[in-house]
Amino acid sequence: MRLGRAPRGDRKLVKAAEEAARPWQGSAYYDRAESRLAVWWGPDSVFRPLLDRLDLDHVVDLACGHGRHTEQLRRLAGQVTAMDVLEENVAHCRGRFAADPRVTVLRNNGVDFQPLADASVTAIVCYDAMVHFPSDVVASYLRDAARVLVPGGRALLQVSNLDTPQTADYGRNPHARNHMTEELIKQFAAAAGLTIEHSQKIGWGGPSGIPDLDRIVLLRR
Repeated sequence: MRLGRAPRGDRKLVKAAEEAARPWQGSAYYDRAESRLAVWWGPDSVFRPLLDRLDLDHVVDLACGHGRHTEQLRRLAGQVTAMDVLEENVAHCRGRFAADPRVTVLRNNGVDFQPLADASVTAIVCYDAMVHFPSDVVASYLRDAARVLVPGGRALLQVSNLDTPQTADYGRNPHARNHMTEELIKQFAAAAGLTIEHSQKIGWGGPSGIPDLDRIVLLRR
């Protein structure tokens, strides 16, 4: 399925999302990250036991980049929708997964899951991307997750746990993390009508990295 321009959404929020995505245009990060999948998919990953709790009949890979997680998910899922705000990432993934009819690649507006239909997906995952999103964009995604998830559907998200002042120049923060706290996630989930089934602080960057920099949350509609 090929779409034209991304849905408009709230213009101010969409602009904030576009600004947050801009540093990743043409980034070499995607190719480097392809070789570091053990963090999420290895036997010692803290994500994998939570992923096993998802119904992967139809899973959304949000902010899919060049599709490194889509590649893993399509081996487990019935259907995968890979979604990204950057047209160049969408084009890359459409080429990468052109031979697999179970993978659909869509461009969204960076703040919600349009054009997906209500109650149309069983799971959402977002690894190593939402950590960079402005907090109001995270709130917007949680609100729309409640719309697109089937009853009982779950979202597994890696978010920032960096309680730093909100700023458009998040690249100056450790590992380019944006502002987020446990209390904010609780507020956003409650406002969206989602239940937090699991919430866990995690470090990032290996042994020399930063403890408790991020948080993984499992949400259920």
